Amino acid sequence: EIDTAKLLKACRAHLELMRSGGSALCLVAKDLESNLLKVEALYKKSPMECKTLTSLLELERESNLHNGNILHDPSASMGLLWIRRSLAFQSHLFQSLVSSDGQPPKDAAYEAYNEHLWPYHGWMLRTVFPASLSQMPHREVFLSKFGEVDAEELDHVAVHKICKKLMALVTTLEPLLMYWKGSFLKLNLEDERRV
Repeated sequence: EIDTAKLLKACRAHLELMRSGGSALCLVAKDLESNLLKVEALYKKSPMECKTLTSLLELERESNLHNGNILHDPSASMGLLWIRRSLAFQSHLFQSLVSSDGQPPKDAAYEAYNEHLWPYHGWMLRTVFPASLSQMPHREVFLSKFGEVDAEELDHVAVHKICKKLMALVTTLEPLLMYWKGSFLKLNLEDERRV
């Protein structure tokens, strides 16, 4: 089971990481914060009933707030759905940054966007989101922002250390995201409408 309090704490910490990513991830950070607030509202209201991700989702489902897998917005379930999709996008992007001979960050971001977010975005977001991704800096600049070092100070040792942390993040996220999606599917809360 996923402990809701720990998940929210980790998402808050991750929000700070996104904010450090500069203008290219500004939209991602704002979206994450907005969705996090939706989840925190329900958790603060009923922390004992929302102890785990599954119990939180069940509580909201049983309240008849949603119409099957058509989720009400704002709701904790809708927030969690979009947080999960955003984290899947980010995990894909971070994994591509680990390899020095991989794609440039902008290309990796477009690829991750097309796989994890594009299917659920309507016309407007399909225009705005890729435009923000076009501002992705070069790999070294991106890594320096996440490593909180100046780009000029980024040497082989620093790159290795940052990439190791990014890979640890990806390795942690993958099973979490699989379980998270499984919970949504099991409870029939996987809303696939475009926004």
